Amino acid sequence: MPLAIDNQTLSNLLHSLYGAATTSNTNKFFLTQLKELLNLQHATLITRPPTATDSGLIYTSGNEADVAMDGTEEGAYASLYAQDPLVNLSLDTVVTIEDLMPRTQLLESEYYQLILEPLGIYYIAGIDWLYQQSSRMSIRFVREKEQGPFSDEERAFFELLIPHLHQSVSLGIQLRQLDAERQIYADTISKRSIGMVTLDRNGNILQLNTTAKQYLQDHDGLMQVQNQIRIDNTGLNDNLQDHIQQALDDVHGKPRDIVRAPVHAIAVPRGSGKPDYQLVIKPLPVDQKDASKVTPYLTVFIQDPDKNLEISVRMLMDLYRLTLSEATIAILLAEGHTTDGVAEELGVRKNTVRAHLRSVFAKTGVTQQSMLVSLVLTGLASTQ
Repeated sequence: MPLAIDNQTLSNLLHSLYGAATTSNTNKFFLTQLKELLNLQHATLITRPPTATDSGLIYTSGNEADVAMDGTEEGAYASLYAQDPLVNLSLDTVVTIEDLMPRTQLLESEYYQLILEPLGIYYIAGIDWLYQQSSRMSIRFVREKEQGPFSDEERAFFELLIPHLHQSVSLGIQLRQLDAERQIYADTISKRSIGMVTLDRNGNILQLNTTAKQYLQDHDGLMQVQNQIRIDNTGLNDNLQDHIQQALDDVHGKPRDIVRAPVHAIAVPRGSGKPDYQLVIKPLPVDQKDASKVTPYLTVFIQDPDKNLEISVRMLMDLYRLTLSEATIAILLAEGHTTDGVAEELGVRKNTVRAHLRSVFAKTGVTQQSMLVSLVLTGLASTQ
């Protein structure tokens, strides 16, 4: 059939295809648009092929369920897939069923008589491609006999869709994986009572997790003023702003060396008399060519030593090759204890604590106690 696709129609189709990368529900919308545009019985996207033990993940156009699975009426293609000759096609190529077998042979086959004919399917075209060189993705277009075969013009249009299918499905998978990882990270940090704040290129707050929001709302030494983190104590607040500006300068200056940029730490006294908040200001790697107004430049971690941080001794021993005593001392310091407090807690002399501390400094590469606290907290955050 001749194609009559104007610019607006093509724009709408591609918009829905890329929309599927950010909202899973729009897979069906894109396939339904494709069905109507090309006079199809159905368009079907297979992002996880069915197997003997897995019904797969199959999206289909029309008014059926958004996800067709499990051999239900909506998922009839799952049973069809097991006998479909259009499986493991040549990659990035439009293939029709006539390319694989003569029409007369197809009509005499059990595949046609038992599966295609009851579903009203007469013509099939498909495209396969790989995601990350291992996962096979597929899209299938089917028609009833009355709708006619696929023309050369239609096959050429399918070819034009291939790079967009590659990109949209890949983006969708990556974004959902990233979303899941961020949620796990945020949940873990929250459970450990660590506040996490991201700042933009000007030091303004972009995002706060629930814990950080609570700490700032408590106004116990820390607060949020005009979308910035502030400390009640004027001198310490000046130090904090200097640290933030220095970290921002590091990001603006040499993003490739940001891993080696200093991580600043500051203790914040609290009016309630509770142990000081421990703040860690950590610059983030930013590609200036891709940076926008909502790009995070810094992360500020806020830890309340009064809360149970639950830092793993084993984690610190593994990360920095510390002994049990060294890791224990590092954790106690990160939780807000002084050197005297650590000695009292462990029942050892202060000189013993200092000797262990010197060993910890040598193994971790830090030179100050505040830097050690920063290292423990950022080390914890980076392993979640």
